[in-house]
Amino acid sequence: MEYTEIWQKYEAGKDHHQRHGMYQSVKKCHRFYEGDQWHGMKAGGESLPVLNFIKPIARYQINMVAMNDMAMIFTSMVPDPAVQALCKDLTHFAAAQAEKSKLDQKKWEIVKNACITGDHYMYVFDARKPSESVVQELSPQLVMRLVEKDDLYLANEEEADLSRQEWIIIAERLPVEEVKRRARAAKLSEEEITLIGPDEQTDAGDEPYKEMHSGEDKCTSLLHMRLTTDGCAFCRSVRSLVYEPERTVRGLKIYPVCGMRWEAKHGSARGLGVVERLIPNQIEANKTLARRSLIVKRYGYPVAIVDAKKVLNPEALLTVGSIVKVDNLGANPVSSMVQYLQPAGPGGDAAALEAELLTQSRELEGAGEAATGQVDPTQASGEAIKAARDQSALNLNEQTANYKQFIEDLAQIWYQLWMAYATNGLLIRYTTEDDKQVEEIIEQAQLQAADINIRIDVSPVDPYSVMSREMALENALAAGHINFEEYVKSLDTNSGVPKEKFQAIINARKQPVQTQAATTQAALPMEMPASIDQTAGGQVPADMLMTMAGAGGGEMNALPVV
Repeated sequence: MEYTEIWQKYEAGKDHHQRHGMYQSVKKCHRFYEGDQWHGMKAGGESLPVLNFIKPIARYQINMVAMNDMAMIFTSMVPDPAVQALCKDLTHFAAAQAEKSKLDQKKWEIVKNACITGDHYMYVFDARKPSESVVQELSPQLVMRLVEKDDLYLANEEEADLSRQEWIIIAERLPVEEVKRRARAAKLSEEEITLIGPDEQTDAGDEPYKEMHSGEDKCTSLLHMRLTTDGCAFCRSVRSLVYEPERTVRGLKIYPVCGMRWEAKHGSARGLGVVERLIPNQIEANKTLARRSLIVKRYGYPVAIVDAKKVLNPEALLTVGSIVKVDNLGANPVSSMVQYLQPAGPGGDAAALEAELLTQSRELEGAGEAATGQVDPTQASGEAIKAARDQSALNLNEQTANYKQFIEDLAQIWYQLWMAYATNGLLIRYTTEDDKQVEEIIEQAQLQAADINIRIDVSPVDPYSVMSREMALENALAAGHINFEEYVKSLDTNSGVPKEKFQAIINARKQPVQTQAATTQAALPMEMPASIDQTAGGQVPADMLMTMAGAGGGEMNALPVV
């Protein structure tokens, strides 16, 4: 069997992953985070105890990073007002697209998986076909898919900058029939399609439990991409056939793949997570707990010692309320037949070791009790709690910066895709804060000439930070520095204050005033003064006509002439 060139690249990448233990490491980190920490242990049917301190540490760090709201802000160095208006439209459109695609949930998944395994990725593409993108549908249809670190293969595993990779491959498992359908859509012959067949999942180092066998055969499909002078070229391959020939998205100057590394790893494009370095401590803590549990089970309770010749049914001693039969009870007291061996108290060294492992592991990861927030919000101000939280999050500054860079890379991919697919223009739709629907078409030339820069605004959205901003706005409102409408407009969307209800009240107050003004304006030109003499053919005197025009504030041709 002849393998395609893309499959040979995949084999080389797979060999790298296996030599560095990436497949096993990813699975192990997820198991320890989820609590499956005795995987593969034969315990004779007994459930061994687990003290999972990894998950609270990881969840604390995930929350501290992910609870920073990252807003995409499009700006330009071009001072043209039209370009500035374009940037404002793109900013609103990006916010609408983020809400539509449920980006918040995907961002949490990215941060969570990066924390657990070290790095995680997202692949973005436009679901429109080329004919639709240039003729029929002008509105983008961006789709974002998460990619596990061991499903991404790089040309250079030592280069962290994805834009400098010669090629990138994303591996996925697809049903064989779906791959054949795509091959037929690409106009491949039936003889070529016969080369598409199932392959073993273990080719990628996966364990059998990861894939459900539903009777439908699957195969490994490789999405291969590379940058050219014209744009980004894509094709899809299975083991012996490129079933979707290479197609270039012209004008796409970057890979539509972005990722987040939790912590940089020297000389590697991959990252370091929290879970992997805590696994040895977690194993030792679990073993210590299991030993203590075993000692308590064996030696923590009194042991009955029985005279086998005089006690006829010694097993009855294990049953509450049972009758114990003895031989010649009258001549011998029961205490001479049955005695109990009292247990010796276990030493405290094991418990001390376990507690020390737990405490030191949490402290070294910056997730001790002082950091995780043993704070009563009724006894401290929002600013004080926020200051304590920010102080404890200092060791996560690198992760926050990496998260911000991921959002900036994602925004750049969005912009590049919008521009590449806007052959006949980009149709944008969004709703303003005043509930006004905006819809307009932006030409591709405008996007290219705008020289867009992308800035990410960071805004913590944890409850204490939101409360702190609310208090600042309330103080400004009470001092008269802002009015009620400005106060409502400045509130966060996730604020505890009912922003939508306040905005509805403001809109309802404006509506009668606007309606009354419009009614008065329309009625004034129609009123005819009673002093007009309509007996002379119904003609209005010229001086009266001018007076009416001035009083009504309208033009003379707006008045009906009888």
